[in-house]
Amino acid sequence: MVYISHHVSSGSPDTATITVPGPTLDTLAHYAIMSQTAGSWPAASPWPKPLRPPYDPLLQPGMDSMNDMFPEVLDLARLRQMDDVFGIDHVLKAQPDFDHEDISVPGLEPGDADVTLTVFTRKGSTRTDRPCFYFVHGGGQVGGRRFTGLDVAMGYFAPEAEAVFVAVEYRRAPEHRAPAALHDTYAGLLWTAENAVRLGIDAAKIIVSGVSGGGPLAMGTAMLCRNNRKEFPFALMLQTPMLDDRDCTSSSKQFARDGPWCGTTNRMAWDHVLGADRGTDAVSELVAPARATDLRGLPQTFIDAAACEVFRDEAVAVASTLWRCGVNAELHVWPGAYHGFDMLSQDAPVAVFAAETKRAWLKRVLEAREKELGGAAVQTIGQKPLRAQSMDR
Repeated sequence: MVYISHHVSSGSPDTATITVPGPTLDTLAHYAIMSQTAGSWPAASPWPKPLRPPYDPLLQPGMDSMNDMFPEVLDLARLRQMDDVFGIDHVLKAQPDFDHEDISVPGLEPGDADVTLTVFTRKGSTRTDRPCFYFVHGGGQVGGRRFTGLDVAMGYFAPEAEAVFVAVEYRRAPEHRAPAALHDTYAGLLWTAENAVRLGIDAAKIIVSGVSGGGPLAMGTAMLCRNNRKEFPFALMLQTPMLDDRDCTSSSKQFARDGPWCGTTNRMAWDHVLGADRGTDAVSELVAPARATDLRGLPQTFIDAAACEVFRDEAVAVASTLWRCGVNAELHVWPGAYHGFDMLSQDAPVAVFAAETKRAWLKRVLEAREKELGGAAVQTIGQKPLRAQSMDR
């Protein structure tokens, strides 16, 4: 099933006319080449901007804030200053009906540090077969902490679902290059499933979700579960995911130097994650999942992206690969939206619709899962704490 969402805000034109003063093919080719090299574009460029969809004017205030947070040239120190802004206090203020517990679990491989998980359980909940939402935060794999954006995701579930939320703290680049973050994300999920009884969850009802830079980690984790014949997760949610290091799509050119988390920023982040391997055949599809050509066996997947962001076309491409491989995927592209609109422009009509759509998908897949299980909840896959495992297990 596919939904290509269309929304026109009040006062926002359905189409836009952009006049380009007679570009030649050589001119446009030169732009495409220049747009791939961070810092190489002249300050006063004579080259025309590429044709691209217009921004929704109702999102402009939030986009201005995002542009302030994410300047074109990636500044790690500035980015990481926001870690405390979106900390545990921010989550609990937005979601006061939850208790939380920090848990340190074994790393995946010998030499890997322990992984910190924070588990959020609704106060007063005593069920032992609750669904679990395993959350992988955004930040381009170089910023953010496990609480970044978690309060928004928690709001997608109705209180009666009594969902348990597990947020993983993974190692960030450039201090720890790939696959360190993937190791941590996968180790945390394995521990969560193995300790379902302790957490009061049903391991057959685990949903893995990744936002932005958490997207490749969430999808790579689901691919590892598939490869290693795990029975979880049953669903995957990829929100405006960062899936491709190659900088080769139309949207990566359209927004090469414009908008929050533009192409320049994205290339710099991937450079931190991959070093000199970025864009080469040395990069694993587990780290950059848009490279994968065989996605058979992955769980049902929700993918969305903003129409006016770098990640749009790689999200569409991954959805197409999922369909070609027989996986049930639902795709939404939000017109006029920028990267991060659902966090900083939550009251705008398109953001409200996006949130309602995510709630509806989660409700639908959980209800279908409950029916599939027939009330006989599979609560655990093993009761002993998980020890370190290699990537091929």
